[in-house]
Amino acid sequence: MKKHHVLGLLVCLMSMQVWAQPIQMLLPKVSEFRMDTAPAGFDLRILHLESGDAFSKSGFLNATKVKHAKQFGVATRQTSGMRQKITAQDPLVHDDFGMKRVFAVNGMQVPLPGGTPNDNTIAISNDSILLAGVNSFIWGWDLKQDTFLFAQQFISLIQAYGLPTNSYASDPRLHYDPVEDRFVLLFFVGNNPQTSQVFVCFSETNDPRDGWHGYSIPGNPLNNNRWSDFPAITVTEDKLILSINLIIPGVSWQVGFDGSIIWEMDKHAGYAGDSLPVELHHGITYGGEWIRNLHAITGWNGSTTVPMFMSNRNFSAQNDSVFFLRRNDSAVGGTHSYDIHLIHASEAYGLPPNGVQPSTPTGQLNKGMQTNDARWLGGMEMPDGSVHVVSTTREFSSQRSAIYHGILHNPLSPDTLYGHVIGDNIKYFGYPNLAFIGNEECDGEVLIGFNHTSPVDYPGFSALYYGNDGTYSNVISLKSGLGNVNKLGGAERWGDYFGIQSVYNDPQQAWLAGFYGLANGSNSTWFSLLESPDSTRLDLQVDMTGVGCEVEVSAIAIGGVPPYNYAWDSNPGIALAGPYCSGDSVSLSVTDARGCQQALSVYVPYADVTTPSVFPNPTQDMVLMACDAPSGGEVSITLTTLNGQVITVGKRPVKAGRNEAQLWLGHLPAGTYHVRIHFGDQTGSSQTSHLLSEKLLLIPSP
Repeated sequence: MKKHHVLGLLVCLMSMQVWAQPIQMLLPKVSEFRMDTAPAGFDLRILHLESGDAFSKSGFLNATKVKHAKQFGVATRQTSGMRQKITAQDPLVHDDFGMKRVFAVNGMQVPLPGGTPNDNTIAISNDSILLAGVNSFIWGWDLKQDTFLFAQQFISLIQAYGLPTNSYASDPRLHYDPVEDRFVLLFFVGNNPQTSQVFVCFSETNDPRDGWHGYSIPGNPLNNNRWSDFPAITVTEDKLILSINLIIPGVSWQVGFDGSIIWEMDKHAGYAGDSLPVELHHGITYGGEWIRNLHAITGWNGSTTVPMFMSNRNFSAQNDSVFFLRRNDSAVGGTHSYDIHLIHASEAYGLPPNGVQPSTPTGQLNKGMQTNDARWLGGMEMPDGSVHVVSTTREFSSQRSAIYHGILHNPLSPDTLYGHVIGDNIKYFGYPNLAFIGNEECDGEVLIGFNHTSPVDYPGFSALYYGNDGTYSNVISLKSGLGNVNKLGGAERWGDYFGIQSVYNDPQQAWLAGFYGLANGSNSTWFSLLESPDSTRLDLQVDMTGVGCEVEVSAIAIGGVPPYNYAWDSNPGIALAGPYCSGDSVSLSVTDARGCQQALSVYVPYADVTTPSVFPNPTQDMVLMACDAPSGGEVSITLTTLNGQVITVGKRPVKAGRNEAQLWLGHLPAGTYHVRIHFGDQTGSSQTSHLLSEKLLLIPSP
């Protein structure tokens, strides 16, 4: 049965749930730094090999996985995990390269080893700047120049921010905001209540070398002996949103979980470097119990319409319960409330077994590649408002770790999460993330990237494409591992997340940042650029015939999927409309069988006015010039200022009779110009030229 619970500032009388009063703060900027001038130094730190996050205490998790293996069994070579419907074409691979360093002394290039866990995160700007983060440094690449972004090649988060050298940074998250053309960086420092801080940094410009504004958020915000762990990040039109877990120190991470919290902050204040209004939402429970591991939903185009979060029963052996939270309003500092929905998943998920690499001892369930739990690891709002989520799950027929892909079709009235399990008959999959990869807003295309390993495959990563028809492509391997990962005594850290982002100014492409094993037992990051295989983009052109008030306009639909439906000034019609008069404007739209739409504003030009003519005059932008050519040939157009400066516009071929030239003049300074059109008649090897038109044109001041 579907249950809906609406929680706000007070206890909801219709349920037992409580959402505590939000806490508002104004945080000062505490740092301003430049990554490209971060001082060189030893950056000496003595660290435990494994990052001190909540997963470093995994006794309960290991015991639970052993228990579930006894319940469901373990994978064998005979069990199959191929469950997705494969009819979609494979995504196209356009580029790939590794995170590397180059030694100046001899030019040698080597992979740059990552952290434990690696925590891959990535952000790509519309100007082709790629930022990547791992535990615990930032690495940049200029995709246009094909070179390092920073002279230092990679920069410690501690060094960049200017923190004391005995601090430890972890859990980096990067985000590119295409609306504001800025980057956001988040990372943690400290793993106990006394040292825990969340550092949030906003780039000053669209170039991450130009400087950053830094803010510090308390990691123990309720002063109740907790520390912050496992962030997720998203943006809306006016906010930066973080979801974070609070952990009780000194106990296992399952026992020590003490609720997920939500931070909301004014992103425009952060980009400007002003004091930062923030709001803390806490006390998020259902049935008197914490909702675990809230995961912030991102947007297909870089931002979501409203803050949204997903959660599940991440330790359960087998479950179909999903929590969906959606903000009722969006104003910072106003009245706040969220809707909390407990919904049903059509396909069960469960705590995944660890992945097996070639060196994993047979039957040792606590070895191999650590898959952690079944929490959501990626979520995205699509152009149609639906929400897609992905996680690692147990595949219940093969008993391997696999990918769970869920779709919530109507977040405004959520009911069922439609689930699909993506598995393999040999490989173990883990740590998925996803990105929109459609070439039109009407598309529902998704790219899912994830790590892979098997008894015969070193740890690497793969991807698959989800098409408009609801089918999947083959799983394609993007990077094969070079060796077993061998850092820890138990299960090797395999996550904790996967980097992926659409190229927002070319959304049919996406960059992925995945995990792969090195030959020396370490791990690194590999980048791949993939493109949608869909080429059915709908386009629209027009053709006109007639003169005066007898002009007919023909719509020409290109691509898409027929049949096409046309509308002229919002009225249904056919591909041909008219008659129209010169100077008329008409809006045209075409919709194809998929529901995809393209629209044009059509202007009927003045092709029958007395020539020569210039219209409109005065003008600040577009101008139309009509002239009569005595025969086929070529016209050249020049503009001359009153002080004699000649500006050559260009040459174009013309046919005999009436011709119209259209120019954009919005970039020229205000003033009076002589517009001259010369006509050249090409005859054999010689050409005669004479003045066809001369007019005065005024460009007024704005």
